[in-house]
Amino acid sequence: MKRALFAAALVLVAAGCSEGPPTIAYGADECAHCRMNVVDARFGAALRTLKGRTYVFDGPECMVPHVAKGAVAEGQVAAWYVADMAHPGTLIDATTALYLHAPSLNSPMRGNVAAFANEADRKTAMEHFPGEALDWAAVKQMFSGE
Repeated sequence: MKRALFAAALVLVAAGCSEGPPTIAYGADECAHCRMNVVDARFGAALRTLKGRTYVFDGPECMVPHVAKGAVAEGQVAAWYVADMAHPGTLIDATTALYLHAPSLNSPMRGNVAAFANEADRKTAMEHFPGEALDWAAVKQMFSGE
């Protein structure tokens, strides 16, 4: 009996420490940086710390300065995530995502940067939202205040 309870507890702990992107409850979760409700599934973002804590954001324009200003030490960030604009609500690895900066994107906090999992989706978006193709380093620089 004790072994069965111990095994069940291990399964629950392992499930709680699952890898992969967190989920954002759009319309309910609050941005850790600006304290506004995160509502637009095309632009959400999140990070997970080494200790397993998750922070959600309106987009990279809130996530990057939150870390740059020291609210979370960059060395404590285990993973960065951004919403894939082509697949709203789907979080992808921010460090490998492809970005588009275009004033006509009208993101919630007016950073006007969208992320994409692949070049084909970014190229399609650029037809509707002419702008500049960026990578993660450029996005971090843009929003970190450097």
